Amino acid sequence: MSRPRSAESHAAILRAAVELVVEDGLQGTTIEGIAARAGVGKATIYRRWKTKDELFTEAVRAIAVDLPDPDTGSLRGDVLAVAAFNLGNVPRKAALLMPRLMVEAADDPALFAVMREVLVDPRRRIFKVILRRAVERGELRDDLDLDDATDILIGPLIYEILITGGDLTKIVALSERILDLALSGMAATPASPARARRPPAA
Repeated sequence: MSRPRSAESHAAILRAAVELVVEDGLQGTTIEGIAARAGVGKATIYRRWKTKDELFTEAVRAIAVDLPDPDTGSLRGDVLAVAAFNLGNVPRKAALLMPRLMVEAADDPALFAVMREVLVDPRRRIFKVILRRAVERGELRDDLDLDDATDILIGPLIYEILITGGDLTKIVALSERILDLALSGMAATPASPARARRPPAA
């Protein structure tokens, strides 16, 4: 059987790298395994990438999906629109990848930096934009710490992905329930108590 053409083999290698890391973790994934899964020789991989880390960095970038800024006019609409976008556009393997790799990346500064840049920070930025607009509209208290609020909205979703094995169909409904719970503490009220803000990141 003939080998895939160059562009096809490139895509197959990236896809194989992601699939194997989801199954076995980064440490358990080998160039040999990626080559076998992609149907190429090891030499084909080493011609394109010098190390497994270089290959995986590109693989992560290839599956990253930029979140939209829906700007529906309400916090509820924005959060649910982001959840619905994830359901329709984020592959299950990508959803499983982030929480698993964040654990492995704790001892790998280079991998951690890639994960933050590609998968974590862009999503946090969108949620902070959504929350800031809600504050400006008067939906949320004006002393709200946007980093804490982002953690409250995103953290349970990541946990749900982990305990359901990446079942994204549960995320939209969970987003609405989490939002309802969070609003009881974040919503603007006539007497919202002042509190200490999180110190700025270094």
